[in-house]
Amino acid sequence: MAVLGMTFIVNFALLIIPIGVTLAVLFGLDAQRTASGDTPIFTPQPTIIGGGNPDGGGGSGNKLTTKTYCQKSYGITPDTKGQEFTLNPNQWGWDPSEGGGLCMNVTTYDNSTYPTKTTAPEWSITWQYPQGPENQPVHAFPNVLVDGGVFPATVQSLAKIGLDVQWTYGIGNISTKTTDETSLTADTLNANVAVDMFLDADKTNSGNSSKAHYEVMVWFADFGAAAQPIGLAQGIVSTIIVNGTTFNLYYGTNSLKQNVLTWVASETTDNFNGDLLPLITKLFTLNNANFPSATDYLGYFAFGSEAYYSDDFVTFNVPHLAIDVTATSTA
Repeated sequence: MAVLGMTFIVNFALLIIPIGVTLAVLFGLDAQRTASGDTPIFTPQPTIIGGGNPDGGGGSGNKLTTKTYCQKSYGITPDTKGQEFTLNPNQWGWDPSEGGGLCMNVTTYDNSTYPTKTTAPEWSITWQYPQGPENQPVHAFPNVLVDGGVFPATVQSLAKIGLDVQWTYGIGNISTKTTDETSLTADTLNANVAVDMFLDADKTNSGNSSKAHYEVMVWFADFGAAAQPIGLAQGIVSTIIVNGTTFNLYYGTNSLKQNVLTWVASETTDNFNGDLLPLITKLFTLNNANFPSATDYLGYFAFGSEAYYSDDFVTFNVPHLAIDVTATSTA
C-alpha cells in the first residue's frame, strides 16, 4: 500500500520493511480522518508475486497476492480451493481517538492452488494499542472465520473439528520465526492466541457472537496480566489432554450474560495439529446446567488473537492454518 511514497506490505517470504515510525504516523492520521468522517488513508493495495492475471481472483496464472487491510471491522473473503474463510482485522473495541491501530496482511493464491481444500490464506497482523480500561481491555480480535460449509451444525452431528496451525508472535513490524516470550514480556505485550466458538439452542443465534448463549474458547497462549480467561479467580473446572497439550477449563459470564467456557493451554503452544471436538464434548460430561449440550448448534468458529495492549509494535504471524470440520450427518 503506497501512501506518500511509504509502503506497508508483507511479501510471501514474510519480509517487511521496518516502518514502525511510518505506522505510528499513519495510525494517527487515519484516526483523525476517521473521527472527522473523511476517507481513511489505509486502503488495500496488492503486491503480486509471479505471473498470471494481475487483476486477481481465480485465474489460471501461478501467482500470489498480498494485500493490507487496516479497516476497523469488515472482513474479506478471498477465493480458496474449498472451504471459505473470512479474514477480519475486527478492531471491535478500539476507539481511533485512543491512538494506535492494527493492519492485517493477507497472502492469497489467486489461482486457488492451496495445498488442501481446508487451507486458509496466509496472514499476519501488526498492531499497537495503549492500555484500555479494566472493564474493556480488549481492542481487537483479528481472525480467520470459517465461513459457509458445515456450520451451523449440532455438536452431535460433528465427527471432527480438525485444527492444524503454526503461529509466532514477535516484537516490531516484521514476522519472526520463533516466539520469544521473554522479549514479549519485557514489551508488556498483553494478548492471547485463541479459537473462538459460539453455540446456542437456536440455529440462527448460534452464528451471532452477541446473541449466542454460549461462548467456548481455546487459548493456545496468553501474554501479560490483562489476558485472563473469564472465571480465572474461581479456579480450574476440569482438565483434558488433546494431542499432547494439556488444557485447563475456566467458566464465568461476560457483560452480555453469555456463559463463557475457556480452555487454556498449560504452556504456549505455537504448533498444534489435532481435533478440538473433545474440548466441546467434554463439557457435556460435567453436569452443569450452564454448559452447552450435544443438541446445541455450533454456528461460529474463528482463529485469531485478542489484542489488549502493547508498548511497542508487535506482529502476530500465521504462516500455516487449516481447519477441517466434518459431519457425521446432516444437522
